[in-house]
Amino acid sequence: MKKLICFVLCVVFVLSLTACGSEGNEKATHSIDIEYFVKLGQIKDFEYKLGDSIDDAKTLLSQTTNDHGESNYFDYPAGDYTVMSDGEICVCYKTDDQASGVTHIVKYGDSYGFPVGAVSTQVRDAMTGMGFTATERETKQGELFFMPSGSDMTILEYEIEGVTLLFVFQEHALSATVISKA
Repeated sequence: MKKLICFVLCVVFVLSLTACGSEGNEKATHSIDIEYFVKLGQIKDFEYKLGDSIDDAKTLLSQTTNDHGESNYFDYPAGDYTVMSDGEICVCYKTDDQASGVTHIVKYGDSYGFPVGAVSTQVRDAMTGMGFTATERETKQGELFFMPSGSDMTILEYEIEGVTLLFVFQEHALSATVISKA
């Protein structure tokens, strides 16, 4: 009888832990209104928006400093674009058309409630649960001009009211999130 009671208690304990774990993960992914931020042309927790002034974006990026008080800002040409970065986020623009403003915003690591390293099926399932359908594909030549080249890169692509949202996976782990005008 004692063994039966112990067994039942163990089963209840394991089931309660499983329920808590899945509830917490679901809430974390759905707690951010991704559609709202994408429609704004923004990645949550960053002031930059698609179309913003290049000078304003450069000013904001250059204010980020390291432990020694030095600016983390750097920029570089990448094909037809210029990439400005503070190491965590990149803001890109067409080099010969600065007047059009920011064309791409790239966030490395965690974004929109998805942790760096999240697998593509987790992101796809969460986005499907929010009513979005993904195009899952390999990267196109020159598409990720702002990233160092890597192997085995795939993309989940979403179109939300004129804005393209890309989740970039390297070896099936979330590496970066990109928004740009469709």
